[in-house]
Amino acid sequence: MLKTMKLAPVIAGAAAAGLILAGGGTTSAAGAAGSLTAMQAAAGCVIDPAKAHENVKIRKSPTVNSTALGLLPKGAKARYVTCGVKLAAAYSLCGWKDDNRWSYITYRGIKGYVPLACVV
Repeated sequence: MLKTMKLAPVIAGAAAAGLILAGGGTTSAAGAAGSLTAMQAAAGCVIDPAKAHENVKIRKSPTVNSTALGLLPKGAKARYVTCGVKLAAAYSLCGWKDDNRWSYITYRGIKGYVPLACVV
């Protein structure tokens, strides 16, 4: 009973964020958020799509020297695959100097890393 009471605010927060609980998992009502769980949504994860500030290469790993898997064009919207950011190799892109924050996204079936400074 105690565990159920502790989860009540998490479930209420997920419902307020527009998530639907179904079959033990969650999905976004709008479909734009990808597959975030209720716990991630309640933890304050970004559920809006990532929008590119400028053309940016999607990389295999979080470094500018990594293999480019594709391009996220300026203005295009991608989905976040994971909650939060990964601190990795530093870059000076999209108006930032010596930033090391990367986002793991999916765009048209391509999953990879983009500099966080290049997406909203």
